[in-house]
Amino acid sequence: MATSGRGSGLVGYNVPVAVETEHHLIVAHTVTNAGSDRAQLSGMAVRAKQALETDTLDAVADRGYYSGQEILACERAGISVTLPRPMTSGAKAAGRFGKEDFLYRREENAYVCPAGETLSHRYTTVENGLTLHRYWTNVCSACPMKTDCTTGKERRVTRWEHEDVLET
Repeated sequence: MATSGRGSGLVGYNVPVAVETEHHLIVAHTVTNAGSDRAQLSGMAVRAKQALETDTLDAVADRGYYSGQEILACERAGISVTLPRPMTSGAKAAGRFGKEDFLYRREENAYVCPAGETLSHRYTTVENGLTLHRYWTNVCSACPMKTDCTTGKERRVTRWEHEDVLET
């Protein structure tokens, strides 16, 4: 199992389990040498759904299982997921606005920033197999809230094509 050190590792296994809530019994498990749970959610949830012989399943997990692609796979398998989003925003850690402070308006395909400005869709790209949409506005330089928002020329927001699934 890989560790945080470069080229290091240890002999060990990760054993994710699924527990049903009524009797607190383990209904599914797997053994892996992957040190992270990020890629384990959908496989474990599908195994639990099969073991419980149910058409729907509500899965609850900790933030270590958070992966947009895994959540999307669960949705496609008829599994609803509840888990907290990890705190990975460098802006938020530095005391600036995070992406969650920007309101997405589906009808306009645009974001609205905390200062009320519209960040328009500028382009779409594919990175690491994910289709991402980029948004920004050119009025940031005159904004009195700029220091609370970005250290760059303008604030840019990225939206995954399946972000609505994560928001749900």
